[in-house]
Amino acid sequence: MKITVTVSAGDGPAGYDSVIMSVPARWHALAGGEPAFLAHVAGIELRAWSEVTAAAMGEKLHHAEWTITSDPAQVTTLGMMHADCATCRGGVDQALAFLRENPGEEVAVGQLWWAD
Repeated sequence: MKITVTVSAGDGPAGYDSVIMSVPARWHALAGGEPAFLAHVAGIELRAWSEVTAAAMGEKLHHAEWTITSDPAQVTTLGMMHADCATCRGGVDQALAFLRENPGEEVAVGQLWWAD
């Protein structure tokens, strides 16, 4: 599942980074006895998390794309926005370890772009 957060319609992005977090249980519920993903709840929290993360890095958020996944290949591809980045590699490695240790769980991989 992909969730896009749009904040600025101004000029194009000036930079980017990635962030990975585990998916909290409150983003899921049972609806008619079937599991359901609460996209509205996730979207609200991911928008806030995107803006807080940008501010913590001294940036202003342009937009973010979040992918909810348990696929190690997606985590690696989306989480490594900077090919030779030790911080990106550390986050990806930590997320992959979490998925191995918690079968059936998901992570949210955010690709955040900064405003000019």
